[in-house]
Amino acid sequence: MPRLTCTAACSPEDLQRLLHPRSDVVVEVMDDSAHGEAPPDAPAAEAAFGAVDGPFDHYRRTVHILERGDEECLVRQHISYRLSVPVWGWFITPLANRELRRPRRDGTQPFWAPAERLDARSGQVLGVLCLLSVVAGYLGTLLSQTITFAFDEFDAGLATQGNTLAAVRVGVLIALALVVLADRRGRRPILLFSATVGCLIAAAGAASVGVWSYGASQMVSRSLSTAMFVLLVVISAEEVPAGARAYAVSVLTLAAGLGSGMVVWLLPLADLGLRGWRTLFLAPLLALPLLLFCARRLPESRRFRRPQAPLGDSAAPQPAAGMDRGPGVHGGGPGEAATGTGSADRPVPGPGAQRRARRTRRLTLLGVGALLFSMFSAPASQFLNEFLRSERAFSASDITVFQLSINTPAAIGVLIGGRFSDVRGRRRIGAVGLVAAAVFIVLRYAQGGWPMWMWGVLAGIFGAATVPVMGAFGGELFGTASRARSNGQITVLGVLGSVIGLQIVGRFTDAGGDFWQVFAMVAGAPLALALLVLWRFPETASRVLEDLNPEDRDAEPPPSAAG
Repeated sequence: MPRLTCTAACSPEDLQRLLHPRSDVVVEVMDDSAHGEAPPDAPAAEAAFGAVDGPFDHYRRTVHILERGDEECLVRQHISYRLSVPVWGWFITPLANRELRRPRRDGTQPFWAPAERLDARSGQVLGVLCLLSVVAGYLGTLLSQTITFAFDEFDAGLATQGNTLAAVRVGVLIALALVVLADRRGRRPILLFSATVGCLIAAAGAASVGVWSYGASQMVSRSLSTAMFVLLVVISAEEVPAGARAYAVSVLTLAAGLGSGMVVWLLPLADLGLRGWRTLFLAPLLALPLLLFCARRLPESRRFRRPQAPLGDSAAPQPAAGMDRGPGVHGGGPGEAATGTGSADRPVPGPGAQRRARRTRRLTLLGVGALLFSMFSAPASQFLNEFLRSERAFSASDITVFQLSINTPAAIGVLIGGRFSDVRGRRRIGAVGLVAAAVFIVLRYAQGGWPMWMWGVLAGIFGAATVPVMGAFGGELFGTASRARSNGQITVLGVLGSVIGLQIVGRFTDAGGDFWQVFAMVAGAPLALALLVLWRFPETASRVLEDLNPEDRDAEPPPSAAG
């Protein structure tokens, strides 16, 4: 447990501030039971504080006045705490130490924390979800990083690669079935099932004897990792505060990127021989003890445990006036048309009809967005290794260096996108990121040498900034009873978009087309999505889920989710 001792001279005004409860990364409360206790190196405590809010399992601060003067005082603080975030404390503790030593006058959150403070439970849940996201990231990246080496062993061409990449995505129907079940049986059991079985099936891929067995194992494994990603976003949206949802998606994305990076770290093993790529498929077995650790610390989503409004007409009460009616109301965007109103000669739709219409409208909007997004991003990612091998003569080690060089700085974009979209809104951040990423990806394929590396870095940063924006929408715009199912359906449309994109790029490049020309043609998809985000998507930043989804408003939001 970290223990801090801070001794500093301060003015009488600053002393009074230290003697009062702070409210920034932690919300303190006076602890009268500890008043007057004296450690060996200081006089009796002038004040003592505990925590009533913040991502801490334990927190205690005592203030000791060593010297008191009219103009200057010498003060010593003793701070002990234990973060509620499991495993990731090695990374967060140095940042927390710096923040706890210097309380903020304005009560704002530090740059590395969400815009709205996490409590102990949401900190623990988000930490566990990040661990599971590492596993999902590894499982979801195996195919794209190893297919070019596996098909070299199987003596299959580029067109076969494209067909296999497209066929594997049919497994999204398995993911859809699982997330639909999560709306009935709970998020936690389905998430843990997907992670465990996904690791086992991925390991079975090491024994692939040909294209069909390789593709079949990856179809199941990737579908389970897809179900994991959907449920990770859903649980995080249901657990964290309103002002931290995009931040949660951003750290989940970073954790998934760590898992993806592990595949890249191991990729040089593919250079050991024609069958060297198989080693990468055995690594998921090492994650099984980690899954047991997560199972012991991950509770069921508290919003799922609350009574939920069914989908029938007799369900949730009539939405309150002014809630979720579209442009200009509580931050609603242009895509949220008014509901619940009618003319004198037309009956007003009941709550169930309004709810279904709202869900259908949002599902269509996000589904089209996912299709356009994946239509470009999937081939841009999946064909990169093949492009580097065939067009730039990169070895597996060269590919590893390139991937790490362009993907590591992408963490900057993820953090900026998550934090700024929580503070300044989703739509502008998303639109700018989509346009810039599309342009830079085309340039990455068009030029060689150092410009290719530069465009790759910029594409990674701007593309990563869109991930927490687009990911947050899915968890925000549907009620608890249909949140997982709706996100699964959106994922299906995203997979359809990736199949279309993979087929277009695979066939045109196999016919002799240049990669950059084909990607310039497909880049119209993210440009259209940018316009859609700006003009039709609603603004959801810092709005509680019960505001965005009136059918859930009959139950009070949990404390950590209150806006």
